[in-house]
Amino acid sequence: MTMAENASDQTPAVTPPVDYRPQPRYGELAPEGWTWTPPQDEPVPAASAAASTTVTPARATRGSAERPASAAPGAVPGTAPAWDRPLTISLLVFGLLGAYFTISILGSLPQALAMLYSQAELGEYTVTDSVNAIITGGSIGQAVVWVAAAVSSILLLLRGRRAFYVPIIGGVVAFVLLVAAVAVVLAGDPALLEYLSQP
Repeated sequence: MTMAENASDQTPAVTPPVDYRPQPRYGELAPEGWTWTPPQDEPVPAASAAASTTVTPARATRGSAERPASAAPGAVPGTAPAWDRPLTISLLVFGLLGAYFTISILGSLPQALAMLYSQAELGEYTVTDSVNAIITGGSIGQAVVWVAAAVSSILLLLRGRRAFYVPIIGGVVAFVLLVAAVAVVLAGDPALLEYLSQP
């Protein structure tokens, strides 16, 4: 072995310096104006697009199948049925007529009591201040009940909720007020109570 060969064996191998710079990706350092064209052998990406288009109708079909069959197109969940609005309006009109009729009954109550007095020969009937107050309060109560029922029904209709039961409840409350007013007027007349309690 020669001295040159021995010296070359003892020389340590030189390692290249480590490059800490970020490596270019996706053509970041490509020259200006350079474009990449895929090789002719590779599959065209249109196949993947076709696959995605075939999946989309399946998803749409599955989404439509998951929708309840009873839901009509364009219907909002929780809305009132179609018959609720006309029924509610009809009940409100009927309630308005009933309130007018009830207020008329309360207004003519003194005349009815005077006629009853004359038929029972109890003397002459005189309207007291308490009777007038009861009649006035009952009439105001009838009007307030109808207005409250109308406002509540209209608000429910505007929100798309059922409202037909509100005028019905208002009618029941108005009837109870009428019976209570007449009962209080009769209870405050001892002569009439005695006549009515006779067999």
